[in-house]
Amino acid sequence: MKFSLVLGMKHMISNLAVILQNNAFVASDFTLPVPILLAKFSFLPIASFFPEETRSFPTDGLNSVEQSALKHILEGFNSGIIGNGDPVALLEQAIAQTHHALAYSYLGLYYFKIADYDKAITTFTDAIEHYEEEPFFYASRCLVYRLIDEDEGAFYDYQIAKRLDFNYHSVLEWQENQAELTYFEAENLVIQELESKPKQLSSDEINSLGLEYVHSYSYLKAIDLYSSAIAASGGKDSNLFVFRGSLYLKLTCFELALSDFNQAIALDANKSAAYIFRAKVFESYRDSQSALLDYAKAEEIDADSSIVYEERASLFERLGLLKEALMDFDRLVVLNPEDFYVYSLRADLNEKLEDLPGALADYSRAIDLNPYYSDLYSYRAAIREKLGDPIGAKADLDKFNELEDE
Repeated sequence: MKFSLVLGMKHMISNLAVILQNNAFVASDFTLPVPILLAKFSFLPIASFFPEETRSFPTDGLNSVEQSALKHILEGFNSGIIGNGDPVALLEQAIAQTHHALAYSYLGLYYFKIADYDKAITTFTDAIEHYEEEPFFYASRCLVYRLIDEDEGAFYDYQIAKRLDFNYHSVLEWQENQAELTYFEAENLVIQELESKPKQLSSDEINSLGLEYVHSYSYLKAIDLYSSAIAASGGKDSNLFVFRGSLYLKLTCFELALSDFNQAIALDANKSAAYIFRAKVFESYRDSQSALLDYAKAEEIDADSSIVYEERASLFERLGLLKEALMDFDRLVVLNPEDFYVYSLRADLNEKLEDLPGALADYSRAIDLNPYYSDLYSYRAAIREKLGDPIGAKADLDKFNELEDE
């Protein structure tokens, strides 16, 4: 059995936009690992992510779906997300049968759509009980909490989503700053100058404008800018795909990001940045093996790229491969001997490895390089306390308090 989904998305932002016209799917596609499933077939409760002018799952395809829960889910999508019907009974039945992640997602999106925020929160809370390691549902609940000014709940969910997948920090930060876009853009002289140019922008000007859009949280404008530039170049500039893909990644539109990074690599097999960013997509999909392969390829292309070692070390830490992480941090320190931040990263890892003298040395070096960063004194105080140096610990805490009071 095969069926098609044809979608056109507002701003081409939703993850669903990657499902191209006349692309065929089989029922087994809806048994993918949950992070990939949500990336392909759902989206966060953000108004601009909702589909417009969208075709629904075709009726003939639904009639051939043998699994009743999946059929209810797809019918619920057609009815409540695409149409103006009430999908609650269908989606609740699917949840009762299988606790399918898409059923929770579509039900929460429906309640968001009709502004029944209490029920949306209840739905995402139920989803979290069954998928407690899925940042998607914490981010979804955070977004709804913000709408009802439940700041404590929103902050808690933001922290959890960020811990599980840092990309959700980016999309939640972007959403929070949308109300200030007009101000940010009006204050940005580069944007004002380049937007007012009567002639077509050069490549350098496009890159500059795109970067300023990103600084102003105007990610959608940046994506439109890069999309136009890609079309104008005939799709031959790998850098443009990397730039646009990095923004899709920030918006947790992982399938769109993956498509762009794959295209960049197809155009230039030595595009180190594309491998690094693609590795981040694989991390979000919990495909650590593919992520490590991409980091290794990026290292092979550019052995002096600091970002490779920083990102891979973080992945090694999450995988519990602390010695491998230390090797990457050691390399990072060699590449950036005057950057206090890399010493603080290695110090934290040394503490986990129970190398307290090593942690102390790294925090001390970080403080030498940046003596005004208050948190470093707090971190070093904890290490000194563990090493039996209460006088040194007190001195560091006093310095921490002094800097915090300034």
